This record gives sequence, C-alpha cells and structure tokens, in this order.
Amino acid sequence: MTAMPLAQLVEALQDGIVSVLSQGAEPEPRIHGVELLDCPEVVRATAPGHLLLGVGVDVADPAALDSALRTAADSSCALAVKCAVPAPPDLETRIRDTGVPVLAVHPQMPWTRVQRLVTTILAAPTADSEPGGGTTGGDLFSLANAVAGIVGGAVAIMDTQQVVVAYSNLPDQPIDETRRRGILGRRVPEDALADHLDREVWVSDTVVRRHRDGDLPRTAVVIRAGEDVLGSLWVAFADEAAALDCGPTLQEAARVAALHMLALRRQVDAEQESRDRALRSALEGRSGQSDLPGGVRLPAVLVGLSEAAVSEEADGSSDPGIAARRRAALLRLVDLAVLDGRSLGYEPAAVLLGERVYVLLPTAGSGPVSTAVLLDHILDRARHSLHRSFVAVSSSTAGALSTLLRARRDIDAALDHLLEQRADRGAYRTEDLRPALVLRRLAHAVRDDADLRTGTAERLRAHDAEHATEYAVTLLAYLRHFGDVAAASGELHIHQNTLRLRLRRAEQLFAVSLDDPTRRLLLTLELTALARP
Repeated sequence: MTAMPLAQLVEALQDGIVSVLSQGAEPEPRIHGVELLDCPEVVRATAPGHLLLGVGVDVADPAALDSALRTAADSSCALAVKCAVPAPPDLETRIRDTGVPVLAVHPQMPWTRVQRLVTTILAAPTADSEPGGGTTGGDLFSLANAVAGIVGGAVAIMDTQQVVVAYSNLPDQPIDETRRRGILGRRVPEDALADHLDREVWVSDTVVRRHRDGDLPRTAVVIRAGEDVLGSLWVAFADEAAALDCGPTLQEAARVAALHMLALRRQVDAEQESRDRALRSALEGRSGQSDLPGGVRLPAVLVGLSEAAVSEEADGSSDPGIAARRRAALLRLVDLAVLDGRSLGYEPAAVLLGERVYVLLPTAGSGPVSTAVLLDHILDRARHSLHRSFVAVSSSTAGALSTLLRARRDIDAALDHLLEQRADRGAYRTEDLRPALVLRRLAHAVRDDADLRTGTAERLRAHDAEHATEYAVTLLAYLRHFGDVAAASGELHIHQNTLRLRLRRAEQLFAVSLDDPTRRLLLTLELTALARP
C-alpha cells in the first residue's frame, strides 16, 4: 500500500464521515495501512504508521480511551475512535497531550466500511505514480476511447454490479449483439452473465481471452485497487489475432481505470448517504419534500426488519457487550441490504432506528428481481453472514411521504405482533396481517380510553388476582375460538367440562351474557386490550 498523509486520507474519506481530532506530534503523519485495535497480538506486530480502528473504545470512558492512546503511541500508529464532532474541549486536550494522531469517525459509520474504504484508498495508485507514456483520460469514457484507439477494439467498462459504466464510441468499431444490448441496457445482458462472471476472469492477475459462440472474441482484465475488486474492462475484437499483443496496454488501462472507479464509488457512496439521511428524516416526520435531489424516491416499498428473539441476546440491557454486538449486527444488516439491493438493480435507502432496520425500495426503475425475492435473498444472507435470524415486514407501495409514515406505523405494529406471537422468521406483508393489525389498534384504543370499556374485564381480572382463578383467560380463549369448546379447552389444556363450568360461574358472578353478540364483541375487545402479552 502507498503511504498517504493523514489530512489527504481524511479528505478522501468524504466530509462528515471522518475528521481530525489531533494531528499528533509529527508535522505531517503518514498512514501506511489499517488494523483493528481489538487484537493485541496483531497490534504488537503492526508496523509504525498504521491507522488503528478503536472498535469498542468508548471515548466517554477515560480508562478505555487512555489505554487505546497508549497502544497507539507505543506502536507509533494513529488512532480512530467513534466520536461526535465537535468533541468536548477536555477530550481534545487529553488526546492532544499524548501526541497521537487521532481521527473521529461518525458514530453511525460501521467499522467494516471504514476499514474497507481506508484499505481501498491506500491501495489505489496515485496520479503521481502513473508511469510516463501511459494511457490517461479525463473520465472513463475518454479512457475507453483512448484504449480502443490503441488496441483497435471496442471497449466496455463494468462495475462489480455488472453495470456498464463506460464504453468507447469511436467510428467503425466492431460490434455484436451482446455489446449492442449491453450498451442500450447499460448492463451485462442476462444471457452473457455466466461468461462475464466466469471465475477465471476475476481471479486472474493478467488479461483473459474469452470467445462465446455467436459473439466477437474478447479480452478482459479485472480492475483492482489492492485486493479490492472495482470492476472489469473488456475489449471486443474483429478477430482473435488482433488481441494477441494488447496485454500490457490493458493492464495499464486497468490501473488508470481504478482511479476513476474509486472516484465513482465515492460518488455512489455519497449519493447513498444522501438517500439514507432523507429516509431517516422522512420516517421521523422531519421531511417536507420528496422531490429534492438525493431525497426519498417514491413510489416505493418500505421494509422493516427486526431480529427474532431466539436467545439471551434478545435483551442486551444486562450486558453492554451483548448490546454492542447486537447493534453491530444491525449496522451490518444495513450495509448488506444496500449492497444486495444495488447489486440486483435497486437504488435502496436504509437506516437503523432504534432496534429496527428500515429499507426503502423504489419501484420505478427497479431490476428484474421482485421485492419479495430480494427480501428472501437478504434474509438468507443475514442468516449465513451474520448468524442471526430476522423477521421482515414489507408495506404496500407508498406514493407520498404521508403514506410512508403510515407504512412505518403499520410495519412497527406488525413486527410487534409477530414478535409477541413468536412467529417464524421470514418475510411477511402488512396486507396479509391487516386483520391482526386492525384488532391491535382497536385493543390499544380500548386500553387507553376507559370510556370505551364496560368494566367487566377489570372485574374479571381483579377477581382472578384475588382468588387465583382463571376466568379472564378462559373467557378470552372461548371467545377467540367463536364458542368452540373443544378448541378453547385444547388451548388451555383443560377438560371440556371444566371450561363449561367456568363459563357458567362467570355468567353467575359477573353477569356475563355470552348469548348477546354486542356484549361478546365488547368483552372480546376488553379482554384482549387488558391481556398481558
């Protein structure tokens, strides 16, 4: 990796993501690499000049912060910590006195993304390192034309989502049906994906020659920045003989393309950040417009995801470590949903609010994969990558911000209902859960307004609490099963005669009338509203 001045690295990481808390004692500290601070053995073996990512370091804990600063000082490295800016003056003073270069990372920024961005930026060749006489260009289209003019073929440049980001347009270029459809659709045609994604192409460090039946012969080279794959460059030739001597030119072109692809990736990341912020504002009721650049794109489907309560980690209040791991998994789920959505043709926005992840999937211009298939894919990836199971609920299509707020309300109610019912993990739709959601809203209204209750349920519960009886739960089971004694007794695990006896006693003690439809409905709502989950 190339050493980079600390200030230049911060500038490359985008404003608002990382800022400098302390330049350190050196006039211009330079960063050579990046390591996690959570492994002492690795840190002790780390060469000076690395950026140590303070995963788990709480800047509000003086002991933890001082320990991290000492480690960075002993290894002559810089330190990055999660911290809101501007930092408190006493914190800045404590850091500055140590002489350690320290960066402040936005608290909502996942450490995994910081590590990937720093690694990618340090691995990319700089403009000063380009050898003389190499292929250069003002942008990827200029680069594609320059390469096409040198090698005599038709050039196309793709990113890792198989999107055609640039192509040459010189006159009299060779062209076939695959190239024509790829340019028109700005994406690798579906029938050419298998050839495009062939493992030989993506693991090779040199050019690879491919010739698919019905197409012109092609030569491909992967565009990399260090170990990070950014895309690929393909050249179609009129005949295979023309492709024999173009290897060095294409490899040099790939190195130059890496610079442009990194800039493109940073632009995409900036647009993603803008969409995510707009979604957060909309879901919190702080957004007034949806047609601003980078704002919420509608119509769209809103999806809410919540972790299924399957272990002791469902409640992290007793162990800060469990809570931190759970939040880290949710932040990784945000990244996973965005990356998978983009790879399958969507332009999603995703945010973490509380303990739930919300993903907005615009319906306009979406890829060939349906939202249901995408959701199943995300849940499957989360299960295998995060080793956690999630419940997901998708809304119907929302066309306005007011509809979006209602969609979030319905999703929250549906997730609460599913978690209380210990429903199986997987994807659900609010429309399919509408009866349960309506009953839930009615029960909340009855619970919150005493004028909507007759008082019978309160008397039943008070009697049960005083005399250790079970009239309330028995009546509720009976009413939920529409008077089916066999089903209700089976749910309660009691004999049918026992259930009938309780019903008669309830009618005698509390003047319960099970023959009156209106009274049955009111009693059902009251008992449901006052029942403990």
